Amino acid sequence: MTYADASDLDAVKTAAASAFAVSSAGNEAISVSGVFVSGKTVTLVLDRDVAGGETLKLSYTRPPTYDEVIQDAAGNDAASFTNQAVTNLIPDVTAPVLGSATVRSDQLVLTYIDVADLDAVRIAAASAFAVSSAGNAAISVNSVAVTGKTVTLTLNRRVGSSETVKLSYTKPTTGHEVIQDTTGNDAVSFTNQAVDNLGVAYAYAPSHSSASASASASAPRDFREPNVDNDAASDAQENRAVGPAGAATGDGNADGIQDRMQTAVTSLSVTTSSHASSPITLVVGSQEGKSISPALPASSAWSKKALPAQTPQTLEAPIALTRFQATLKTAGSREAFSLYVDPKIGANGYWVQDSTGTWVNLASAPYGGKMVNEGGRLRLDFSITDGGEFDTDGRADGVITASGAAAQLSIIGQTSDVVRDGFWF
Repeated sequence: MTYADASDLDAVKTAAASAFAVSSAGNEAISVSGVFVSGKTVTLVLDRDVAGGETLKLSYTRPPTYDEVIQDAAGNDAASFTNQAVTNLIPDVTAPVLGSATVRSDQLVLTYIDVADLDAVRIAAASAFAVSSAGNAAISVNSVAVTGKTVTLTLNRRVGSSETVKLSYTKPTTGHEVIQDTTGNDAVSFTNQAVDNLGVAYAYAPSHSSASASASASAPRDFREPNVDNDAASDAQENRAVGPAGAATGDGNADGIQDRMQTAVTSLSVTTSSHASSPITLVVGSQEGKSISPALPASSAWSKKALPAQTPQTLEAPIALTRFQATLKTAGSREAFSLYVDPKIGANGYWVQDSTGTWVNLASAPYGGKMVNEGGRLRLDFSITDGGEFDTDGRADGVITASGAAAQLSIIGQTSDVVRDGFWF
């Protein structure tokens, strides 16, 4: 960072590494390990190399103490800033690599692996793609859309759940209308790429709340809403997802991919105790809020229910108790989750009951979790072992069922009944 000032910066009393936050959307997390000041520049040493094509943002929070801040030699403090764009001087020479291809109904999605996003302006024409399904009606591509690291092909018909689909892409030999990243590296052609058929998915939309909601909540509406990724939220719900600052609407975890296209990310809105709508996003296989297990279904079920009768009065849960299921690749394994919520609900953890009935915060260091304020959204990171104490079905069967609350508890742990010696700190 280069500052403009009449005098040099103070090279002795400067801000600590913890005052800075570096982000690279959709890529491995970055932390600051060292801070050095010389002249009018502040140099941050990062914990990993930054690749060409990564889009970095930097935030600086001025510490409340007067000594360890960015300041000039005369003692004038530099102001805090948030999400400052960082110029990446490293040339990006790595082309996007195809990571996966999936089809559900008439949507065929290609997910690419690259440090940069794909170019969403100069994109390949529909004629560059060929889709085949042996023994079935011909398939053509009607349109091509690019978002983040995904290419979505809209097909001329729905694909049946039993069809075996293959895809070919021929990179045009002239012009710039190709699959490429934002720095101009072209993806290569491929032939007869196997496409994972996820079936035809729809979600029934429950009746909206009313005075008789308890009587009608289980009755389905008389229409069906498209649900491309077959999770607990329809496309329409996930298209309204609210993510961290800078994320596009519909991207609840700011990974550059629309939530409706990801099986491991589910976004929906819940009603708080004050009858307000509050957006939440669940990420399965999470690493710093980004899913590293994109093939996993985030939830085959998601529901909200009232808190148990014997709940501590000090537990404030504006969105009550949420229950979800996640399917794992390996039975008995431990899976990491992130739950994004609105900080306005005042949550200080992801609270669950342990085997003794004590409410504990899985999003805390003793349980391997943490809480992060990410771009104006509160991210609760926690992990659960299949068949372990916090898997409510109690079976190591490859499915984790969890029931907890993004809530505020004024005491670190508290038993469900208020009894003698019923509290621990």
